[in-house]
Amino acid sequence: MRMTVPTAYRGLLITLVLAFLLASLLIELLVRESARLEHERSEHALLSRAADVRSSLETRLHDGIYLSRGLVSYLQSQEGMNDPQRIRQWMGSMLADTDYVRNIGVAPDNRIELIYPLAGNEAALGFDYARSPEQWGDVLRMMERREAVLAGPLQLVQGGTGLIYRAPVYMEGSYWGLVSTVMDADVLLGVMQEEPRWRDLRLQLQTRQADGQIRVIWGPALREGQPSARLDIELPGVVWQLVVQNQTLAAGAGGSRWLLYGGLIVVLALLGYTRGNTIRQQREREAARRENERIKNEFVSTVSHELRTPLTSILGTLGLLDGGALGTLPANGQQLVAVARRNGEHLLRLINDLLDIDKIAAGQLRLTMQTELLENLLQAALHEHQGYAAQRQVHYRYHNPYPQAQIVADATRFKQVMDNLLSNAVKFSPQGSEVSVSVTLDERANCWCISVVDQGEGIPAAFQSRVFDRFTQADSSSQRRSGGTGLGLAISRGLVEQMGGQIGFVSSAAGTRFYLLMPRG
Repeated sequence: MRMTVPTAYRGLLITLVLAFLLASLLIELLVRESARLEHERSEHALLSRAADVRSSLETRLHDGIYLSRGLVSYLQSQEGMNDPQRIRQWMGSMLADTDYVRNIGVAPDNRIELIYPLAGNEAALGFDYARSPEQWGDVLRMMERREAVLAGPLQLVQGGTGLIYRAPVYMEGSYWGLVSTVMDADVLLGVMQEEPRWRDLRLQLQTRQADGQIRVIWGPALREGQPSARLDIELPGVVWQLVVQNQTLAAGAGGSRWLLYGGLIVVLALLGYTRGNTIRQQREREAARRENERIKNEFVSTVSHELRTPLTSILGTLGLLDGGALGTLPANGQQLVAVARRNGEHLLRLINDLLDIDKIAAGQLRLTMQTELLENLLQAALHEHQGYAAQRQVHYRYHNPYPQAQIVADATRFKQVMDNLLSNAVKFSPQGSEVSVSVTLDERANCWCISVVDQGEGIPAAFQSRVFDRFTQADSSSQRRSGGTGLGLAISRGLVEQMGGQIGFVSSAAGTRFYLLMPRG
């Protein structure tokens, strides 16, 4: 058996799905924007700390570089190594306050002939740069540029990893050799990791090679997607890049994202439950209303048919009496028969109204639609109500500038609608007033507009929304001045709409105007 979802619940489900999709989009935008702002904030904070690291590192590097520059000036002033012992003394005094310079070497013709301190660096004594493919390229670059070059970190022949600052020495404009300062890379760069105020940072040094590739020269691997700050460190012959990240992983947006989604689901679930419960209650009330309507319609239909049969017989008998079937009645008898017959006919009209509303509700009312001359239909309705209007001391004013106007309608049922409108207009008009009936053309809607206007007190605002409901009257008290079942306007609306027209009204304290919009014939 195929299950079908009621339209109301299907609409609720679609609404909830659309609300979820829209809210999800907003959540994603919110989370991404929050993550972007947090990323920028972290990078800004890291940039400030990276500047502190760079400043400290540059100071230590330049201290070692200044040693080489001082020795170059000393060699130039002495015109070479004429007094090696004095040069060693000078080197010893310069290195006394450093803990990261492993040695300073003097290499005439690119071969180390003097090194200080000698202890621990014996393997470097006599080292010929021209015979070292790993270092000769840097030496050539220094000679070509006639500028000092910082190389490394690289493996040293005496062991360990070092940074080598090579400064060319020129004598009278000619290349004489070089001075090299070897700095212990682990000691010099390790301070970045050992410094207490930087222990929460992940620090890395990079350099760009000739082929464009990035080479890591010191530090641990970086974490992808984490905020970072980058600063250049310009050194002789090379540019390093310092990259700084936090050691701890930045909190992701996943937690806040799922918290928001969880809240969204709870809210939608509550909304769905509340709205679903409301729909269920509405459906139950609607089902109860339909059942009550069905029972009422069945009751009205049954009672109407059961009343109509004996009432028709009664009216027939009264007609015979009024017609002299038993001879001429005395004056009092004729008056009583006339009263009984008039009230019986009124009761029959009420029963007919009940039957009509029953047929309209069931969709079983049959109409004979034809093109009719509107002038004839209106004149007939006015003529029939002249007596009732005269009895209530109300007169009609009729205006139809379109005597040839035609409408498509069922003539009998249209007359029934006009009877209801005219009788209501007269019923609620004060004595000595008038009821106007007019015809106008609505070219935009391609229809004729028939208006019935009274000069009564108007329809109360609180009742206007129920004017066309069945069994309703503005004054439903037992002391109301006008009788009726409250079915006339409900029947009129059903008949007009079934004939393809519209019915409406405009009311104020000066009176009420009911109008019909009927298709042109």
